[in-house]
Amino acid sequence: MGRLKAGFKKVVRKFERVNDFLYKYRKYLVVAYLILSIIFFIIQFNLINNWDMLVRILNGNYLFHNGQYFEYQRALLESTVIGLLAFAFGSYAVYAFIALFSVIFFIALLIFSRAFKVEYVLLLGIVLNPFLLYYGIKNGSEIPLYAFLILFVSMIKLKRPIAGMFFALAFVSKYDAVMFLPLALFLIDKRILESLKRIGLFIGILLVSLLPFFAYNLILYHNPLFTFEFAFSQSSAQNLILGPGMTNIANVYGGFLELVVFVPIVAFILLFNRDVLKEIKQRKRELALLAAAAAIALVIYLMASGLYVGGLGYFRFFLGPTLFLSLLSALFLKRGALLFTLIFFAISILLAYNILYAQQFGTPTMQIEVSSARSLLYATYNTTNCTVQSNNWVYLDYHGISATYIWGVNYSQYPIISFGALAGNYSLLGQSNGIYLYGYGASKRYCSYTPVIDFKYGVNFAINASRANNTVGCYLAYNRLSSTLLLDACKFLASITR
Repeated sequence: MGRLKAGFKKVVRKFERVNDFLYKYRKYLVVAYLILSIIFFIIQFNLINNWDMLVRILNGNYLFHNGQYFEYQRALLESTVIGLLAFAFGSYAVYAFIALFSVIFFIALLIFSRAFKVEYVLLLGIVLNPFLLYYGIKNGSEIPLYAFLILFVSMIKLKRPIAGMFFALAFVSKYDAVMFLPLALFLIDKRILESLKRIGLFIGILLVSLLPFFAYNLILYHNPLFTFEFAFSQSSAQNLILGPGMTNIANVYGGFLELVVFVPIVAFILLFNRDVLKEIKQRKRELALLAAAAAIALVIYLMASGLYVGGLGYFRFFLGPTLFLSLLSALFLKRGALLFTLIFFAISILLAYNILYAQQFGTPTMQIEVSSARSLLYATYNTTNCTVQSNNWVYLDYHGISATYIWGVNYSQYPIISFGALAGNYSLLGQSNGIYLYGYGASKRYCSYTPVIDFKYGVNFAINASRANNTVGCYLAYNRLSSTLLLDACKFLASITR
């Protein structure tokens, strides 16, 4: 027994020496975390070429570089930044975007660590869990959203009304952020007059920060909230799992697998921090703030998992609960946990790497498919400069073929590039490497070129619809909420801004 205790103490001393060494050079660990994260995010984008990320690139091209494809329901910040970066970096703008917002995310965590008085390098070690590494970029980059939410929460903790600006930036990154607005109530304390002043300044800064968003919508769509209303009409709480359509309730449980990452964290805290109960009593307000953020993020996840029937990226919505629970856990980590967090990060990046390589990659296959599509078009029409319909139109458009989704007889003059055989009254004009070229009517004889934005799905349809009736966004929201009170308020707002 004595030998066992002596051996254990020896191991503990070695652990402490290594831990002290790492702490001495922790700045280098921070740089290593940042570099490894950026490398992983870039590799992931190259391998997967996720649909949502590609749409944001195409939206950026539309906004600034005469692109022909645009999805107006997407929040604009990411597309705007990618489009602006393209002036300097060209086709490499997306890599500059990944690097830029990775740095901003790390800065946000640094500010959080100072606001909540936690060790920065420990915070990084547990926040960069395998799921954040994997889903942070996959579904159209969640990094900007969570970077600005972290800054928002940090400013709330410091009771600074500038939190309104960071909330606005989070909102224009992803509209899901609107549900985190109630966290601003933590600006209120026992000093009523100062609290009212803070809340007033917060609201003022928030509205001023959103002026470009309102102006964009007002000028283009004649409704200051049109893009938000339209996005809301497509993905809202109507399909919450507690509602009537519960066909995909099994999706709800999938994201909870991510909570496994907290088992070793909680175990380590309980083993090596004897002051947990004392810290809970001392940091009630901080714990309440982060717990409230985690709870809101969990509600968003439950809505998303009940909404997306095909599992359309619903896992990314569980990043919110895991992120805020990670931030909350960091409050209890001490300097002596540095080696543990380093090991945790090493395992995380290995797991994320294995999750990544378990996927079906988009890019290598897509290059072959796009090449086959071009060859088929050229062989049939002696050109590749034409508009086509496709069940993978975003990928084709990203790789240089002007495409829209398969709409039907209204667009029968445009050939169809299908990633697989189609059933129906189509004329097969050729096939290669799993790509099928179909023609129908006029498209048998010639291939025409018309910008995709002229199609009903494109931005011109939304502009024309909103010009004809600037309350169209209100009715889109009403279809989801079925609240005549909110409809009347929305119509009134639209009428005074016409």
